[in-house]
Amino acid sequence: MFLARGRKSLPLGYEMNAHPASSVEDFHAALRDFVFPVREKVCPGKPFAIAPHIGAALVKQLAQPGLAERVGSYLRDYDLHLYTVNAFPLKDFHARRVKELVYQPSWAQGSRAQLTCKIADVLVRMSPSSKLLTISTLGGGYRPAGNSRKTLQKMAINYLKVVAHLARIEYDSGYRILLNAEPEPDTTFECAEDVISFWQQYLQPGIDDLAGELQCSKRKAEKLLRRHWTVNLDACHSAVLFRSPLEDLNMLDAEGIQVGKFHVTSAPALKNPGRSEEGLAELLAHVEPRYLHQTALQLKDGSIERLEDLPLLRRRDLSDVREVRTHFHVPLSRARHGKLATTRGDALALLEEGLRRQHPRKGPHLAIETYTWPVLTKGLRKKERQQKLIDGIAAELRWAKKASYLEFAE
Repeated sequence: MFLARGRKSLPLGYEMNAHPASSVEDFHAALRDFVFPVREKVCPGKPFAIAPHIGAALVKQLAQPGLAERVGSYLRDYDLHLYTVNAFPLKDFHARRVKELVYQPSWAQGSRAQLTCKIADVLVRMSPSSKLLTISTLGGGYRPAGNSRKTLQKMAINYLKVVAHLARIEYDSGYRILLNAEPEPDTTFECAEDVISFWQQYLQPGIDDLAGELQCSKRKAEKLLRRHWTVNLDACHSAVLFRSPLEDLNMLDAEGIQVGKFHVTSAPALKNPGRSEEGLAELLAHVEPRYLHQTALQLKDGSIERLEDLPLLRRRDLSDVREVRTHFHVPLSRARHGKLATTRGDALALLEEGLRRQHPRKGPHLAIETYTWPVLTKGLRKKERQQKLIDGIAAELRWAKKASYLEFAE
């Protein structure tokens, strides 16, 4: 949808990785079965901002001659505004088991850079109306798979290859594309400090090579790096680690590292889990085989303990735990998730800050990303599940409109 702020019209879509889209046919089915019905519930007859998920299989199809152009024409015909793309998961995000596979390939592998460049190419070929576009991507890789200095150097090389590609795209087409590296628990970038360290130790030392690749001055190369390599802050990811997303935002601001996109998301939380059998049972009911749900425990002494996945909580004595949070994106439309509290307050703070910072040529872009809807509706019949997703996503968008005190743009 679009929100009106003064004379400006701001896109706010939801990340379509909630729907399988491994082919153009799947993509059109997601538009027909979900996006159009959501628009009818939220802002019928009005332009609608969308945030597609484009992975390896879909970009391979879209790279075929003329196909991206036809898809772009279809979107314009139906007043669907393409402004951002989710390219964090490149493999099948709806496989039976995703878990750590969501982080493959990492940025240490050249295939991640190659696929991201192809996604940028097809995005431009779709001829979106906005000249500022964003692509969300993995923040490095999965830490347990390797986080050595050599690995980080490879990541920087591949990020810089994409920056050079995006700089050429802007020169040739006028489209400015921001690559938004997304901090997440247990990845190379968990928080602002990790991003800053990587920037200083690995990206900045590569500026000479970037200048050589683009045949420009070192000063110009650094400007292009800052112009195209940015960060995607996710409120849920920060909250799981008991951090405020605004804390990370302020730290990145201080280093001159741009945040090009905000994910307005919320996580479940349970205080005093050792004294709440019902609440703990409800939290553990979120254990499922598809996605990783990194979990953090704030102990009564204020320290933080980390668990790789939610099932490990079953083995832990919780008598010394003040609060548990887990990486499970829950709907924004409710302050509580069953018997569980949520971190929706952080999502609201990030939304408000994103709206305050809006600039037509700089963003940041805003998007809702409750990709867990298929998990939350598991067990329902197909029609019931579809309706639940439509109603749930529409309720989240309405919440964002109401929370921001804005009106739908005409």
